[in-house]
Amino acid sequence: MFPTVSPKKISERKRQLHLEAKAYKETIDGQVSNLKSEATRIGTRALIIGGVLATSYLLFSYLTSDNEKKVSAKISENGNLPVIVKKEKAKESWLVSSIKGYMLSFLMAIAKDKIIEALSILKENYAEKSSQ
Repeated sequence: MFPTVSPKKISERKRQLHLEAKAYKETIDGQVSNLKSEATRIGTRALIIGGVLATSYLLFSYLTSDNEKKVSAKISENGNLPVIVKKEKAKESWLVSSIKGYMLSFLMAIAKDKIIEALSILKENYAEKSSQ
């Protein structure tokens, strides 16, 4: 019912199939390691950018926070008059505002550079994948 094949041909075919399987396995392992390294690189860049943004947010919130205690004043309500409450902002010194401006421009430049770097890496990877 089955065709007879010599043992020599069978062992040769097995060896050939093992070599092909080994080549496929090496190719897949290489692709997986490339994906791992790319994901690690993108993850670290994302963490750096997130850290820079979080730090800048905390710095600005710390520098712009009101240090004065808020005083609540009792307002006697008179049914005939509307109640108008005006809140005045405290003025910043020119030194604090200039430092905040310099810090903002510095942090934005760092974030811009990191984003451009990440986009160029993604563009290179896309070009490599599309050329294959």
